[in-house]
Amino acid sequence: MIIEEKHKALLKELGLTEEDFEKFDGKFVSYEYDEQKGVRLYDPYYTTSYNEYIGVDGWSAWSSEKDTFMSDILKGAKERARLTEEKSGQAPQDEIVEALKKKFGQKPQKD
Repeated sequence: MIIEEKHKALLKELGLTEEDFEKFDGKFVSYEYDEQKGVRLYDPYYTTSYNEYIGVDGWSAWSSEKDTFMSDILKGAKERARLTEEKSGQAPQDEIVEALKKKFGQKPQKD
């Protein structure tokens, strides 16, 4: 699918990268442009690096809307999860993995 340069700039504002433009096939990943609203992305399977909300119809919000719904919800979630893990006194994930490897050793050999 051919993407005009002025549209690429608007799509990049949505968070897309040059690699994402290679995924535009016109069927599963595409976009549409409107002079007043800007661009919106059709990516129902989240195959691009777009990380905001995509509706059930597969379309993102228009670029002029500056939609940050998903990132607003998730803001600080990783930090809160880390703090909760520290407060719980449980071992970090990598320590658990190492303990399991030590206890159970290598994967079983196939017959």
